[in-house]
Amino acid sequence: MASVGTAQEVLSIIHGSKLSAVFQPIVDLRGSSLFGYEALTRGPADSCLHSPIALFESAARYGLMSALEFACRELACRRFTQLNGTGKLFLNVSPMSLVEPGYQRGMTHRILEQLGIPADRIIIELSEQYPLGDYTLMRNATTHFRQMGFQIAMDDLGSGYAGLRAWSELRPDYVKVDRHFIEQVDQEPVKREFLRSIMEIASELGCLVVAEGIETAEQLATVRALGVHFGQGYFLGRPEATPALSTDVLHQLEQAPRQRRLARRSVTIGDLAVPAPSIDERTPLEHVLELLQTHRKLQSLPVLNRQQPVGLIRRAAILELFAGRYSHELYSRKPAGQFMDQSALVVAHSATLEEVSRHLTANGEEPLSQDFIVTRDSEFFGVARTSELLRRITEQQMRNARYANPLTQLPGNVPLHEQLDELLQREEPFTIAWLDLDHFKPYNDHYGYSRGDQVILLVARLIEEYLSGETEFVAHVGGDDFVVVTREPDWRPRMEQLLTRFDIEIPHCYDPDAVAQGGLPGLSRTGEEQFFPLLSLSIGVVQPDPSRCHSHHQVAALAGDAKREAKRIAGSSLFVSRRRQPDCTAARTRRVLAAF
Repeated sequence: MASVGTAQEVLSIIHGSKLSAVFQPIVDLRGSSLFGYEALTRGPADSCLHSPIALFESAARYGLMSALEFACRELACRRFTQLNGTGKLFLNVSPMSLVEPGYQRGMTHRILEQLGIPADRIIIELSEQYPLGDYTLMRNATTHFRQMGFQIAMDDLGSGYAGLRAWSELRPDYVKVDRHFIEQVDQEPVKREFLRSIMEIASELGCLVVAEGIETAEQLATVRALGVHFGQGYFLGRPEATPALSTDVLHQLEQAPRQRRLARRSVTIGDLAVPAPSIDERTPLEHVLELLQTHRKLQSLPVLNRQQPVGLIRRAAILELFAGRYSHELYSRKPAGQFMDQSALVVAHSATLEEVSRHLTANGEEPLSQDFIVTRDSEFFGVARTSELLRRITEQQMRNARYANPLTQLPGNVPLHEQLDELLQREEPFTIAWLDLDHFKPYNDHYGYSRGDQVILLVARLIEEYLSGETEFVAHVGGDDFVVVTREPDWRPRMEQLLTRFDIEIPHCYDPDAVAQGGLPGLSRTGEEQFFPLLSLSIGVVQPDPSRCHSHHQVAALAGDAKREAKRIAGSSLFVSRRRQPDCTAARTRRVLAAF
C-alpha cells in the first residue's frame, strides 16, 4: 500500500511548485509515426509522495484531487509548450475530481488559451481507477469537454469497476487497454482474444484503441498484427522530463523484430493438444493395464521410441484383451509395442484444424478415432481428441456465419482479416485479388436492387466456379466488392477465364434495348446525365511481401491500389501490381480500409 501524506503536505506540494511533469510517447502503430504524449506527474523526489500513486491517493483522501489535477495540467501544458512538444497531449482527469466542491469548470480551457495550445491537440483521459457510479454526471462532463473542442480517452479499460458500461455510456474517442492484457499477449491466447474483442467493439463504436504497457518487441509485434491503432509502453519510450524525439521513437519501432506471433489467426491443432501420460514401446502390458485402471478417464496412451511417437494404445482394445480367462498369464509381460495401433494419426503442432480434419476424413471407410497424437519438432507434444477438433471447427464455422454476407452467405471482413493475419504470421506467400463491378450504381438505379442482387450473385457464382481451390479463401466485403486470397499457382488463367465468362453472361442481365445500345443512360455521381456501358468486372491483384506487411490493414492498402489501377482500364480487366510492400502513410491506409 502506498504511503499517505497529510493534507498539509499535499497542499504544500500543490502550491509550492514542487511538482514535476514527465511525458511518455504514444505511437501510431499503423502509420508508424509519433502520435503524441501522455503527461504524467511526479511529486518531490525527497518526499513519501514522490510516487504518483501515493500523491493522488492522499489528494483523494483529503478532497484535494481537483486542486492537484489543475496544478498538474497547468504544469504539463506549460512544460510541453516550453519544450516545443509535437502531436497530441493526453491530460489525465479522474472522475472523482469532477464532483469535488472545488472543481472549476473551464479552467483547462483558460490554461490552453494563455499558452496558445489549440484545443484539438488535447485529449482528456478519464481514468477508471477511482469508482464513480453517476453516469449522468460523467456524460455531462464529457459533453462539457467536447464542447470545448477536446477529444476524450478512457484509461485502463479492464482494470476497474465497470469498464464496458463506462465505454458504452461515455463513447470516448480513444480507449486505453490496461497493461495487464498486454503483458505476455504474445504468449497467452486468452489475452489475445480479449484484445480481438476490444478491437471489434471499437470498430462498431468508431473508437480508436491504445495498447498500454508494451515492454517487449514480441508484445509490440502482436498488438500491431492484431490491428491495434496506437501503442504506449517502456519499449517505445519511458516517461521523461524532455519528450522523446520522433526519430528516436520511430527508430525503436523499426528495430522491433517483425514477428507476428499468434496474431489474429485460425487455431492450430497444438492449441487443442493436452499433456498425457506416455509409455515406451517396451513397457510390459501389465503396467499399461495398471495405468488405465488408475486413470479411468484415459482413453489412450501414446507409445514412444526415444520421445518419438510410434503408435497409440487404445483403452477399449486393452480392456477387451484382458477380459479373457487366461489373459493375464498370456499377455502381462508382452511389450506394449505389439498391441499398439500403428495407424494412429500423428500430426504436427502447427497444423491447422482444417488440415487435420482432411486427414481424419481422407478414408471414408475408416472409423474416426477418438484420440490422435500431436508432435512438436517430431517429438511427442500431447494428445488431441476428435470431438474437440469437431467442436472447434463448428465454432469457427458459426463465427464465419455470424460475419457472413446475408446475400451471398460468403464470409465477410472479420474472417478475411483473420485469414490474412494467419498467413502473415506464418510468413506464407499468397496472392490477393480485389474484384469490383464497374458502373454498378447506374445499373442498380435503373433496374432496382432486386436485379442488382442478381448481378452480385452472378459474380459470386463465377468466383465459386473458377476460384474455389483447396487453398483459396473467398470473401464478400460489402456491396459489389469481393476479395479472393489464393495460394494456388495457376490463379491468373482462371481469373482471365472468369472475366471472359462474365462478359458472356452479363448481357443477359439487361433488357434487349440496352444490349443493342451497349449500355444505359443514367446520372453520374455529380448528378449529370451520362451514358454508361454494360457492366464490366475489374480485378486488382497483388502479392504482398509477408516480411514487410505487419497486418491485414497494409495488405488492404496494397490490394486497394491494385483495384483502382484495374478500374482505370476500360471494360473487364485484370491488373497485377508489382508493388509488394505498403506505403505506410496512415491517411492512405484509412482511405482503403473504409471498404475492406
